[in-house]
Amino acid sequence: MKQFPIQQARSLVNEFFDFVAKAVSPFHVTSLCKERLAKSGFTELNETENWKLEKGGKYFFTRNLTTIVAFTVGQQFDPNNTGFKIIGAHTDSPCLRLAPVSKLDSNGFLQTCVSTYGGGLWHTWFDRELTLGGRIVFKKDNVYQSQLFHYQKPLLKIPNLAIHLTTERNSFAPNNESNLRPVFAQEAYQTLTGIQKPNTEGQTSFENKHYKFLLNLITEQTGIPTSDILDIDLYFSDCQAPSYFGLNEEFISSARIDNLFSSFFSLLAITNPESFTEDQTFINMICLYDHEEVGSQSAQGADSSLLSNNMKRIYDILSNSTQTSIDSFYKAIQKSFLISSDMAHSIHPNYSDKHQQNHRVKMNEGIVIKINHNQRYATDGVSSAILRVIAQQADVPIQDFIVRNDSPCGSTIGPLQASNTGIKTIDIGAAQWGMHSIRETAGVVDGYYLEKLFVQFYKQYEKIDHQLLGI
Repeated sequence: MKQFPIQQARSLVNEFFDFVAKAVSPFHVTSLCKERLAKSGFTELNETENWKLEKGGKYFFTRNLTTIVAFTVGQQFDPNNTGFKIIGAHTDSPCLRLAPVSKLDSNGFLQTCVSTYGGGLWHTWFDRELTLGGRIVFKKDNVYQSQLFHYQKPLLKIPNLAIHLTTERNSFAPNNESNLRPVFAQEAYQTLTGIQKPNTEGQTSFENKHYKFLLNLITEQTGIPTSDILDIDLYFSDCQAPSYFGLNEEFISSARIDNLFSSFFSLLAITNPESFTEDQTFINMICLYDHEEVGSQSAQGADSSLLSNNMKRIYDILSNSTQTSIDSFYKAIQKSFLISSDMAHSIHPNYSDKHQQNHRVKMNEGIVIKINHNQRYATDGVSSAILRVIAQQADVPIQDFIVRNDSPCGSTIGPLQASNTGIKTIDIGAAQWGMHSIRETAGVVDGYYLEKLFVQFYKQYEKIDHQLLGI
């Protein structure tokens, strides 16, 4: 029996740990992706400027600094024999967001007003040390700019109610409005230590919306004067670092596994030199979208025209469309393939009755093909068959998943992208526990499998496409 390269898998997970610890908001995800792409020889493009694209080129662009698209052009690009090999994932995760007016006082405690983002398991946010990170928008020298912010020390906490003070001892269903209020500071401590309350005279309307102490933290770290700040987009995050656990350290525990696991390993694949072969005529691409957790209906979400418009833009520039037949682009679309990579539900040993009897997938046992005949996932027989061939070539095991008929089914960017573009699409993912918890669990081995599958997809799909006879 061939021994599994566990040290290589752990090395990849260690890279993921470093990535996810810093990726506390979609802004940080995009920034980290930009850094890695630039180091790998990719050129940044701007959607508001003219593009110059060449065969063999490597490029990326962002939108709103929360969605990023990267692509490589085949060395043998042929406008009459090309297509797009796309991996789609998302940069956002369920979380708490700082409210536009965040000041909130209660019984001598300074708290922050929050908004819930996405469908989080909000009870998991209690009794965790939290901090803030995101984007600061400001004006300097008559130029509108933004800068990342991440306070890297514990700053806030949402404390649980003592068991002695509740009759609901065997269940916990916090009210999202009145109970999800992180504690920031205590007025009595300020009095004891001689800390003066800030004078609000002469402050702008923006400064009146947030505690001066919070704005001071931003100024100290970023160097941006409070008077220059126009607005802030801040996300709450858990301060605990990602870690291994288990007798053999076979599990990983981290925030934002859904869906930074897919985002990170797709980024590794498109920057892997093995994905970029000299005989390619197709275009390799990753699309990492914002707002998947809230429906994808935004200018930078998967239910926008971002992908379809930019595929046409890329194709027209590369093909010099006056020299090709009018329908060549639409032929390329039908030759394309999109992998929607999100996470999947591993069998839970304490709740096995919640899983469909014949489709109980497991962490560390292979990548999951996600199927829903009501089109919550985009997988069909053709896209599934193609993925299985690629997985077999890559020596990556495959598992099949459906939900129980008496259970609701989540959805992904897959159906949205399939309907918006007409591209053959499949939904896959790595298995995990605790989806949408502040602290999720995945398998050490599955990151290795995911990258291997993605690299093989980029290397081999166009050869498989030539064998598809009208299906």
